Order: sequence, then C-alpha cells, then structure tokens
Amino acid sequence: MGRAIQFRLHRGARSAIEQLDLLLDDAYGAPEADLDNKDDPLDEAVYIVLSFQTNLERLKLVWEKLRSTFPDWEHVAKAPLCHVAEAIRIGGLQEQKARTIRKLLETAKEATGTYSLDVLRDMDNENAERFLTRLPSLSWKAARCVLLYSLGRDVFPVDGNTFRIFKRVGVLDGKSVYRRRGLHDGLQDAVGAARRKAFHINLVVHGQRTCLPRRPRCSICTARSICPMCGVPADIMSHARADSNSGSHAVQISRKRVHA
Repeated sequence: MGRAIQFRLHRGARSAIEQLDLLLDDAYGAPEADLDNKDDPLDEAVYIVLSFQTNLERLKLVWEKLRSTFPDWEHVAKAPLCHVAEAIRIGGLQEQKARTIRKLLETAKEATGTYSLDVLRDMDNENAERFLTRLPSLSWKAARCVLLYSLGRDVFPVDGNTFRIFKRVGVLDGKSVYRRRGLHDGLQDAVGAARRKAFHINLVVHGQRTCLPRRPRCSICTARSICPMCGVPADIMSHARADSNSGSHAVQISRKRVHA
C-alpha cells in the first residue's frame, strides 16, 4: 500500500506537539480504561461505528445494550435491522449505524469465513490497515484504532478530537483537510512510537472533557499556556485571556510520566 503525498508540518509544530504531550499527560496520565476500547479486533471495529457522533458515556451504554441484547455477532448479523437499531437507539443515528454494522459483519464473514478479525494478528501493520480500510465505513483513523487497541501496534490514530485540538493549538492550520491520508501519516510520523498510545488517549479525553467542539473550556484548559486558541469563539477566548492576565490559572509541566 503506497503512502500518500508527504504531509509537511509547519515550523514549530513538532515542538508544540511535544509540549502538548507533556501537558496532557501531566493532567490525565493516559486513562485507557475511560475509553473502554476492546481487545478483540471485531469488537473494536463495531465499537468505533457506534462511537460516531456520540460521547463516551452514551457509547458505553449503547455497547452494553447491544451486547446484552444479542449473544454474539452472528445473531446481530441475522437479526432484523429494526431490532439492531432499537438496541443501539440511545447512541443516535441508530438506523444508519445498524446498517453499517450489518455490512461490516457480513464483509468480515465473507473475508475470513467467520465473524472474527483475528486474521489481522498475523499481518504486519501495512497489510492489516489495508484489510481494515476495505471494510464498510472504516477509515484510516478507525483502522489505526483497531491496530492500536486490539493488536497492540505502535500507530497513532487521528480522530476528530485530535484534529480539533491540533488546529486550536496551531499544529495544523485552518485549511487542513481531515480526509487526507497524508495528514494522518504525517501526524503519526511526528509522534514518537513510544508515545503514540498514551498521547492518543490523552487527546481523546481532553477533547471529551475540555476542548469541546462548540464551547471549549479554555479558562480551565491545562494546555492554555501554549494554545493560541485558533478558531475558538471570541467570547471564550476573551474570558480565557482575562483569566490568564489575572494570574488566576498557573500551568505547571511535570515530566514524571513522560519519558524521552
């Protein structure tokens, strides 16, 4: 699988990434259990489909409801779509997600002969990613989440939280396009292999708790000392800067969790 045209980070971006990694790890410490990703690759693939446009709290609830309603993936694949949609209703977009999950399971069965993706365990990263991105609705980000969490590979998924945070902190400019393979590859290359998993976890948690899509909580952000707040609403930016000027929020960087 050939790589896309090389994505070039602007001058200073790598330094910003390193500083952001330090700050977020100091604040969160990579709480992997909070994300509830799955050890089984097919479980993880379905979990990613369910995660679309929902938060972690609802995602965990909808996963539990789906798994308690159907004993295994074969029953999900053979159940009426309306029953699958009803089981995942709490997560929103239930009809769309039910159809996607059905197609995903059917394609996995056709490719492997069973409702499993364990064949990936014997593939290298490149072939496993190629296999995964040929499955319905699995992007580079989704494929790399499966590789990272289910297969223990040192990849760096760029999800919506990561993309949003990197734009606000100035690592990416406002014209960056999420759906470009080169961007995903370039950002992965910019993060050291040993830090990819922890940094990804911290970015997801930060995006869910603080750097929210519409109303980010910049005044209490642990990365505020390095963040130019690009694209943040003016009122939130003004309030955060006022707090900073008053000295009410000091940021300390601890390196105790991050090793060079």
